[in-house]
Amino acid sequence: MEELKEALSAQAQDLGANLFGVADLTADTQWIRENYGDLCASFPRAISVAIFFPREIIQEQAIGPTRSYSYFYSAINRQLDLIGFRLSNMLQQKGFRSYPVPTSDYRQSRLAPGLQEQVASKGPEGLEKISTELMGMFSHRFAASHAGLGWIGKSCHLINPEVGPRLRLTTILTDAPLLPDQPLANRCGSCTRCRDACPVHAIQGVPFSPGDAPSVRFDKETCDHFLEEMASVFGKHTCAKCLAACPWGSK
Repeated sequence: MEELKEALSAQAQDLGANLFGVADLTADTQWIRENYGDLCASFPRAISVAIFFPREIIQEQAIGPTRSYSYFYSAINRQLDLIGFRLSNMLQQKGFRSYPVPTSDYRQSRLAPGLQEQVASKGPEGLEKISTELMGMFSHRFAASHAGLGWIGKSCHLINPEVGPRLRLTTILTDAPLLPDQPLANRCGSCTRCRDACPVHAIQGVPFSPGDAPSVRFDKETCDHFLEEMASVFGKHTCAKCLAACPWGSK
């Protein structure tokens, strides 16, 4: 399996990845099942891949939003989704199950077994609309922290020693018995710069603890409402002041 891991890492790097790691999910199966469902919980490993964000574009957000940030946010996501697709195909061709998690998407509010047949036979009238929740399909940061790419900071972003939170992530869930990497210790210490930089005080400045609900550290609804208001003025859901404020990787 070491050979396969090296081949996957090389493929990711050839496609532009800066970081590659493997997470062991077996100790967290029940937590994953409760939060993300049976499908995600059926995979014992997660491959985590990161691409670094251009530092100067992130630092510019400390002054005010720019369209450059929004552009490269989308561009990096597209490249990460390509990497996830390619690695998933490699694993599938080797006979393993794999599930590439979209880089940016919210999970649906409920499963919809047989919905195609219901719509085909009855039409959409009377059927409950399936919405999305303010929660990702699977936590890329959870996978990345378990794969040793960094630690989860007080802003709830992954913090990498080299670039801080100035990166984007994707995840490929798999049953391939790849050798997992070791998590890094949390190094945020007493720093609260992300909390102090948040315009709407959505970040509480509380260190990450796996037993805590995310709301202890971060008010997602307040942040999301603020981004909606930003979009009404700027045309994009954007802020990133907490990313620019992090001292890790800022120079």
